[in-house]
Amino acid sequence: MSNRADALIRQARLQPDKAALYFEGESWTYARLLHDAQSYAAGFANAGMRRGQKLGLMLETSPTFIVLEYAAFMLGIVVVPMNMHYRTNEIEHVLGTCEVEFLVIEAAFADRLPADLHVRCPALTRIFVHGGVPVAAAVPVEDAARLLGDPAAAAAPAALDTDELALMLYTSATTGKAKGVMLSIGNLESNYDRTPEWLGLASDEVTLCALPLYNTFSLNQCINALMFLGATMVLLRRFDPVACLAAIQEHRCTFFPAVPTMLQKVFNHPSVAQYDLTSVRRIVTGGAPVPAAVLARVHECTDHQVVVITGYGLTEATALNSIHEVRLGEDGHLHRPKSVGRALPGIAISILDEAGREVPYGTVGEICIKGACVMKGYYKLPEATAEAIRDGWLHTGDLGQMDPDGHFSIVDRKKDLIIRGGQNIYPADIEEALYSHPAVAEAAVVAEPDDVMGEVPKAYVALKPGAKVEPEALLIHCRGVLASYKVPTSLEILDELPKGPTGKILRRSLSAVRRGE
Repeated sequence: MSNRADALIRQARLQPDKAALYFEGESWTYARLLHDAQSYAAGFANAGMRRGQKLGLMLETSPTFIVLEYAAFMLGIVVVPMNMHYRTNEIEHVLGTCEVEFLVIEAAFADRLPADLHVRCPALTRIFVHGGVPVAAAVPVEDAARLLGDPAAAAAPAALDTDELALMLYTSATTGKAKGVMLSIGNLESNYDRTPEWLGLASDEVTLCALPLYNTFSLNQCINALMFLGATMVLLRRFDPVACLAAIQEHRCTFFPAVPTMLQKVFNHPSVAQYDLTSVRRIVTGGAPVPAAVLARVHECTDHQVVVITGYGLTEATALNSIHEVRLGEDGHLHRPKSVGRALPGIAISILDEAGREVPYGTVGEICIKGACVMKGYYKLPEATAEAIRDGWLHTGDLGQMDPDGHFSIVDRKKDLIIRGGQNIYPADIEEALYSHPAVAEAAVVAEPDDVMGEVPKAYVALKPGAKVEPEALLIHCRGVLASYKVPTSLEILDELPKGPTGKILRRSLSAVRRGE
């Protein structure tokens, strides 16, 4: 029996006055974090929240997110982090498919809630608005400040089984609309809690977190690592290269988790030479390869002492599944440039063929994962779960190969995932938005290479007979219904989209069109 809040309670007991968090000129000790979490835990209980219910958090990056997460953990409430860029239909889909009962939402985002939310999301019983005046809605709406209760009245953390849920994260898996990934306490113990050791982190770390808090990257390597180690974190409300440089110098940050595009913008910034970055010991990145030029620049700016680690993982396998130290050879080229590392302890990774058989070294197959890190499943989607997890193996949808040393590399994605600056984009979401326009008959979205973001989405559409619309008008339509990072960077109108014998649109043919083949 355990509770995900136990780590915070332990740190507050052992080192109550240590600075756990710096945010916009203010500091939070471990004692203060625990006090605030207990206050909200008491308020949650007063509001009728109970063990096993689901709490949606759609908040800006701030200490409030962390405090609310740990307050929910204390009661055994399942936390459902939500992307703060979601638009109305995306919010509705998360709340509806995950059957979220309670929602805490930033006041700045509250106007995105659909007017008929009570009809579309019948499980939702109460909404709490943080940082502003509550909006009028059919569902009861209250000021989140009313959730602050008496910390002394907070019950002891619930004793939970490792099979009980802690997080429900939102992902689209290999195809189709997004799904709720159920991660248990056992999943997090097997993966989140071992990450600090795998990455070589220590209790004296000062982590710079410029990542959004709602994804598994920051939930694991920023928030959980902080609590597990009893370290210190410098939290930025949003990513800004100069703010990162200033924070590293001021707080002597030692650990910087970031996607490659962030590294490019920080270490190639015109003013980088004005800052002392020699405190940085470790950088962990993922989602895209680290270019050799960027790695060389990182070493140059940190006196060549920094260790840069890239990792592979996916939400359905909790978080990290393999890591690889990115190094430059004497010739200036990357050592093992395509490797995403070896499987981490307790995790099995194999390359399997369509029949589920392991393929020889160097042969391309599907990357499959087995271990305690594999999710419980997709929420209330048994068929999708059975398709993803077969004979104990999680089928990732990524195509890869493994060498005799156990290093594996990603060759292609079976799923049509686009990774834009570390943000996962599923073409189906954009295509649905395009199909909702009355002039669109066919739509498909593919990845287009980008020097800064790695990949960006490009859309192709065919119009209904007699319909006329300009590409920009369709992009404006997308901006109204999609999170900003999902909006295609370009859109092309074709007479007809390429199709296979069964009438299925061929995205690979569209990629060839983009390349001019």
